[in-house]
Amino acid sequence: MTEAQFEGSRSTRAVGDPAQPTVGKTYRRLWRWHFYAALLVIPFVLWQSGTGLLYLWANQWTAYQYPDLVHVHPDGAKHGLSDQVRTALATAPDRPVISIEVPPEPDRSTIVMLKGADGLPQPVFVDPYRDQVLGTLTPTHWLLGLSRQLHGGWPLGAPGSWLLELGNCWAIVMILTGLYLWWPRGRRHWLSGLVPRLGGGSRVFWRDLHGCVAAWFSIVVLAFLISALPWTKFWGGQILKPIQRATHQTSPAGFSPGGARPDQVLKALPALDQAMVRIQAEGLGNGLSARLSARPGSPWRIQTKAVDPLAEHVLLVSPTTGAVLRDVTRDQLPLIAGLVALGINLHQGDFGWVNRWGNTLVAVALIWVVISGFMSWLRRRPGQGVTAPAAPAARWPRWLVATAVVMSVLLPLFGLSVVLVLLTDWLWRKWRPPVGLSGRPA
Repeated sequence: MTEAQFEGSRSTRAVGDPAQPTVGKTYRRLWRWHFYAALLVIPFVLWQSGTGLLYLWANQWTAYQYPDLVHVHPDGAKHGLSDQVRTALATAPDRPVISIEVPPEPDRSTIVMLKGADGLPQPVFVDPYRDQVLGTLTPTHWLLGLSRQLHGGWPLGAPGSWLLELGNCWAIVMILTGLYLWWPRGRRHWLSGLVPRLGGGSRVFWRDLHGCVAAWFSIVVLAFLISALPWTKFWGGQILKPIQRATHQTSPAGFSPGGARPDQVLKALPALDQAMVRIQAEGLGNGLSARLSARPGSPWRIQTKAVDPLAEHVLLVSPTTGAVLRDVTRDQLPLIAGLVALGINLHQGDFGWVNRWGNTLVAVALIWVVISGFMSWLRRRPGQGVTAPAAPAARWPRWLVATAVVMSVLLPLFGLSVVLVLLTDWLWRKWRPPVGLSGRPA
């Protein structure tokens, strides 16, 4: 019996699931694409979950590992921010400045973020009460910056971002096809599919542990995946931004990558001090993040820090006169820009401990879904080796074709990969020898 005949005989029932008597060709087809999506997505899920976990808890780790750099003893008034920046730049006068971070807590040091030779952020910690450098960390020891860069595709640059975008898109396919496969056909109520069955043997056990956990977190994971797309270089930079410009949905707060030369920063420090006076006078928050782009004449972009990210302000300040050119609040953002900003806040865990622990749970659940999915496949695969479920000999349903076309148009990089996968699959099925149940050529 060939592999295709074997699969045809067993696919008339939900594999390993005696409670589901029949499945159709659509089930088999989506099972095959779920398998392909998983193969592509597993490295992405493990990488993004791991680096995401590091990012979520990087500040706590740094405070624990380097307390002498992070904690200071509040004693009197703080020195001016410009004085602190000059003190930090004296330790590395040739490094571009990415940002200036003032934490809201009075017992934390100011961080002047420099750009290392490898492009990674390198923090310089300054005691704001004594105006002295407490120390610095190499880019590879600054866990917050390193994990964020790795999460975004460093050190591959744009190709790294493209790969992560592809992983993101195929993860969406994996979630959607997985929900179709998980749907508890043959049971009295769909809610029964949220509870794993413990008496059906190892195949049912692993299948349910995989499917139930994935179903529990599916909506949240989809939200994470969609909210990450605006950060990508291709979809975010080449698709979303033109749409925002064409529909007048760009953020009036703009964005600054930082990276100004030290001499540019030093010239613009008086303007930063004037902005600090306004921030303190209006009670806009005790913390802030300030960035100055390397582009000549670009304004300071100062984002205040608040317990509620929705209450933060973004000030655009003239680098020469110190005048506030624009004060942008969250309610001033157009719809698309507001949704993107909200997605970023939720993605980063900015809404406090509940948000951070919730994101942690999602990342751990994704790792578990990968492990349990592998174990489930290992017990249900036909023969040996990496074998995909057999393709049914039938046309694609129109609704499935329409869905694939819409996704491919909305996500062009994904669409290109679908063409490559279809071509590879066709060549593989055309030229490989028949495989028996043992996994060896029949």
